[in-house]
Amino acid sequence: MNETEKNINAKCPLCGADIELNTTELKICCPNCSEEISVKMATKYYESLHENASESKEAHGDDYHKLSFVLDELYGFIDIEDYESAEDKFMEALDLTDTDYRVYMAMVAIKTKNYTDLKDEEHKYFINRAIACADADAKKEIVNIYRPYYNKINMSEEDLQYYSEEENRIKKSRLEKGLKAMIPEYMAKEKHNKIYLILFPILIAVGFAVVIASLLIEDIKWFSIVGAAVTVVGYLLFRSWFLNKDKLRTFNSLLDFYDYVDSRSDLGDEVVGKLYFHMQRLCDKFLDNTPIVTMTDDTSRLIDFLISLNDENMNEYLLKDKYFSQFVSEEE
Repeated sequence: MNETEKNINAKCPLCGADIELNTTELKICCPNCSEEISVKMATKYYESLHENASESKEAHGDDYHKLSFVLDELYGFIDIEDYESAEDKFMEALDLTDTDYRVYMAMVAIKTKNYTDLKDEEHKYFINRAIACADADAKKEIVNIYRPYYNKINMSEEDLQYYSEEENRIKKSRLEKGLKAMIPEYMAKEKHNKIYLILFPILIAVGFAVVIASLLIEDIKWFSIVGAAVTVVGYLLFRSWFLNKDKLRTFNSLLDFYDYVDSRSDLGDEVVGKLYFHMQRLCDKFLDNTPIVTMTDDTSRLIDFLISLNDENMNEYLLKDKYFSQFVSEEE
């Protein structure tokens, strides 16, 4: 074996498998994942991982719990596309540990703009670091997260267009299924609300009248308990009506907006995909039956995205909608 063919330690930058090279080729096929890789990149990757192995830092105890909290905050910033703040959180997480694959995967999400920027090159270092830090189960998770993005990078324009359309079709199907499943429930709530609107003022008025009458007439003072009970029932009906009123208005607005987006064939796949994403977050809140106040942040993010489109027809629609118009002004 000559000098140029001696064994060289390397590591696949895609799957993280250790490789022993004895080739002068510039590229090889990884024996583990079968992907074509650069020999130079594989050797550099191996060297970068072993240079500072003794200086690694792990998070334990309180630091581990703090790390999970920081990562939650980081992904919150990614959700609202505030990548600068997310990167600050990454540095905070890195101060806690440099051996947790989750930290590096978070940076991959930042660099790729949540796996939408297909031209980014900087994320490759971080995906490689994530693979290097991961155990067998974590590597499977990394593959599941990263594979769709990796596949899109290597697609032709035609294939990418088809993939985008198919992805939006799946998003639309899931959203439509969720909304349709809730329609009977919210139709029933609407009927109940009409009954509550009629009953609660009557019950409150009757309850007060019985309480006052029982206090004025000595022989029926005990009847004040009945009057108080009727008043409480009236109040509970009012409370149910009030809470359902806001939720019904929000749900109906979401349904109408879904139909509006479906009618707009000029929005483009990327815009439609993001709209389905934001609508799905609201739909999930309804499916989980969470209070209406918890939907404010998700609605605001949807509105901010719609305003950023600078679409005159969209802005006009928002101003006319009873629910969405609360989050937008004429000036915006």
